[in-house]
Amino acid sequence: MDIENKFPVYSKCNSNERALIERAVNTLYGNIINKPSGDEIFVFKNRKAISPSPRTYQGVWNWDSAFHTLAMSYFDIEIAHDQMKILFDFQKPDGQIADVVYTNGKTVFRFTKPPVLAWSIMKSDLIYPDLSFLEYAYPHLKSNLSWWETNRFDGTLFSYKVSKMESGWDNTVRFDFPHLIQNCYAVDCNCFMADFYRAMAYIADKLKKPEEAALYTKKREKLIYKINSILFSEKDKSYCDYNFKLKRFTHRLSPASFMPLFCLAADKEKAQCMIEKAKDPNYFYPGIPTISYNNKRYNSSKYWRGPCWLNTAYFTIQGIRNYGNFALADELTENVLNFCSQNKDSIYEYYDSKSGKGLGAKDFGWSSAFILELIKEKYNANQQLK
Repeated sequence: MDIENKFPVYSKCNSNERALIERAVNTLYGNIINKPSGDEIFVFKNRKAISPSPRTYQGVWNWDSAFHTLAMSYFDIEIAHDQMKILFDFQKPDGQIADVVYTNGKTVFRFTKPPVLAWSIMKSDLIYPDLSFLEYAYPHLKSNLSWWETNRFDGTLFSYKVSKMESGWDNTVRFDFPHLIQNCYAVDCNCFMADFYRAMAYIADKLKKPEEAALYTKKREKLIYKINSILFSEKDKSYCDYNFKLKRFTHRLSPASFMPLFCLAADKEKAQCMIEKAKDPNYFYPGIPTISYNNKRYNSSKYWRGPCWLNTAYFTIQGIRNYGNFALADELTENVLNFCSQNKDSIYEYYDSKSGKGLGAKDFGWSSAFILELIKEKYNANQQLK
């Protein structure tokens, strides 16, 4: 694998970063589920599926695949596209995307996962432009967008339903009683939808569909207005999930609170409030925990109840970059990458947000993907400042 020429910032990196990049790439390639020799009924057919972690997760998961697509776009665009094609192969006629497709052919549709596929395809196309793939993906994405608008939008905002599992934050403090997930406007859900619209406008524009692009842009603008007017708690000085049944904020702050910065929806004043939270040891500094350090239910090592996950850490850091605080973004990037570096045996699913100890599944795909993105964005941002 010619990493130096395929990954754009490799030559600028220090030795620790290069080692992490190499480990990340090897992990992603090592997680490919190849078709067994002579097996004509292999569920993924001739596509090369990437498992989140071969020893722990036997199959293809929804938003994991989006993140794997992004990472593999630097190295092998066919494998990158295969991750999306597998999900689209199993898409329901109403547009819903499965939560998971197992290697034995079973699927889970009781709930889905956050709507990040269009964003991932847009990001992939920026790395490796491919008009034919956009033409293929666009109708699938339109169908999925229709499903979200029909099944997860109440006329005001979007929300997750059915289970915490749909948020991807499986046991999160965010939706503990009394703030049941089906009763909450989740900040991240609405921000992912804002990026869904942005990505659809991008793809429609590339496909020379200006009227459709304009429609998606208009929908995005309306949603951004509602995010700022409904999902910012003046008491917390933070974006926050809102319980529309109880008619009050949850007051549980998490990296989801930074998603309006990530999707470029935040008002500047509100963004600055979030940046102050990112600096504060009572909230998110130094390890970007999945619930703020000062939350009484915070647990540094318990799955989604306090550890650092690299996807939510990336969304937080990139949001801070988007609003111009490059020094803080670099510092937080170093903190997270140090967690990864100190665990020499593997790239882990998540990390203790105090000690940095690796936790959960080993050889984890999306942690590998976001190691690459964190490093790339660090050097790209610094280059832009020159």
